[in-house]
Amino acid sequence: MRQWVVALVAILAVCTGAAGKGQSSQPAPKAPAPKALASKPAGRSEPKAPAPKPSRGPRPALGSNKGILTPCSLWKRRRRTGLAPLPAEAGSVSVAWPIFACFAYFLSVALTAPAMPALCNSLANADSSTRVSAAGVTLMGTFQSVDQLMTFLFDPLWGAVSDHVGRKPLQLLACFGVTAGWGTVALSRSLPTLLLGRAVDGVTSCMLPMCQSAIKDITPPEQLVQKLGLLQGIAVGAAFIVGGVSGGVLSKLRGPREVFALAASTALVAGILIALFAPETLPKHRRAPRVAWGRANAMAAFAQLGQTRTSLCASAALLLFWLGLNGLQVNMYNYANFRFGWEPSTAVGLQAGSGVVLALSNVLGPQLLAPRIGDTGVIRFGMLLFAVCLLAMGLSSSGAGFALAVLSSSVATMCLPGLTGIIAQSAAPGQVGAMLTALDSVSTLDRLLAYKLMSKLFAWGIENEQPSVHFFAGSAFVLLGWLCFEYMVKAAAEVQASPLPVSPASVRRANAPSRKEALRAKAVGFSCGMRSVQGEQLSRHRYERDSPPPLGSKSELVASPGGKCEKVQ
Repeated sequence: MRQWVVALVAILAVCTGAAGKGQSSQPAPKAPAPKALASKPAGRSEPKAPAPKPSRGPRPALGSNKGILTPCSLWKRRRRTGLAPLPAEAGSVSVAWPIFACFAYFLSVALTAPAMPALCNSLANADSSTRVSAAGVTLMGTFQSVDQLMTFLFDPLWGAVSDHVGRKPLQLLACFGVTAGWGTVALSRSLPTLLLGRAVDGVTSCMLPMCQSAIKDITPPEQLVQKLGLLQGIAVGAAFIVGGVSGGVLSKLRGPREVFALAASTALVAGILIALFAPETLPKHRRAPRVAWGRANAMAAFAQLGQTRTSLCASAALLLFWLGLNGLQVNMYNYANFRFGWEPSTAVGLQAGSGVVLALSNVLGPQLLAPRIGDTGVIRFGMLLFAVCLLAMGLSSSGAGFALAVLSSSVATMCLPGLTGIIAQSAAPGQVGAMLTALDSVSTLDRLLAYKLMSKLFAWGIENEQPSVHFFAGSAFVLLGWLCFEYMVKAAAEVQASPLPVSPASVRRANAPSRKEALRAKAVGFSCGMRSVQGEQLSRHRYERDSPPPLGSKSELVASPGGKCEKVQ
């Protein structure tokens, strides 16, 4: 632990020195304004006075904190000198900062993935061994469920807050929250304390929707799916490649608690770098005027996703896909050890290979396949392929077949950016953060159910000699999600082909003018009516004057001596 603390202090010193290099601790005083000069002979110039040397100020007293370079003073200095990160307009900021924040966060999560099963098995087994057991699998499912439950309850709150204050403060909250969560696991051996650490991590777990919202803030709509695929491939895929391999090796050499200490240090350093250098992607003029407390609760997340038929069906397809994927993730290490006798290093190598395939498929898949089969075809291909891969995992009798099915399932994840892009595009203006955090909140509930359900199914399969039953259940869920997506596509095609059927009452409500428009129309109609009456009277008068009298009438027009027409009875 001492080595990690020393390394963290050295990194902070280097970052602080690089940020404050070339800046003085006191601002230089302004030169006095030159006084008005008297008239002087032409051709002669006054000698220039020497510039005053900048004063360094009084020397701080012994024991005071004045003049000491701290992160707070460094931030104030950068704000004073104009070097602090400022809010950015759309298109003026690269997606590198959201990708970096998401990569650092998921790197700390991926580091602990190989160590968490060993820690739970050692706590559940009577002999403190890391042997896979039903009790250890159940305890791991409980840990993950506490984390996901807190995320489900608090994610909508952070989404509504981010629409008002920006994305960066919530990214910092996620980094420091996971630091506290992993630090608690590294230092404590009590089950209630470990559950408290998982709860703290779950309360602040909002990094992915915040980074997705940041990319939505700075990306044109036509490039949104590709940028989200870049985030999914680089940030998540590469993080699990590096973190999974490093965590597996370190867990085998030093033990699982050292891995959690490293993960906490990684998240802490990432949070400090984001606080000092990352820009804000949501400008003030595009923020919500206040926090929408009506959408800042877990129950409102369902209503947020069900605003339109498109968002509802796309969310259902995404959540059912994740139900099968979470079942694979939560049980892969224990299943490979129980079924094929794999060591943790072998499972870590498979996870690293899956991360490489996931990164390439999410980045290159939409770019290469979308021009040929469209975004709808990419999503359909990914969901069907993943259902087939889950069936192959459950039916595989050899480790090679299982590994091939896992790698192929990573290719199928190219459908996730497309589904996320559909949901983000369906959000109302000023509600992108609320929509994506609502999606993450419901996805967290999905993970909560998946971790408990799939862990219970795997534990039941171990006791009844059917350990592959959770793979078959996951494949059925993914196929159900594919049906939801096909229904959405069919409904959208029907809407484009013909107008929506509406009732006469809805037509009257849609065509009814407002009170202001009705008063204006009434005034205009009265004026036009008066003009029409006057015009009708004038026409009748002209007709009676110019037309000849009818036959048999007692009156006729005769010419007067003055040349005017007069009526004579």
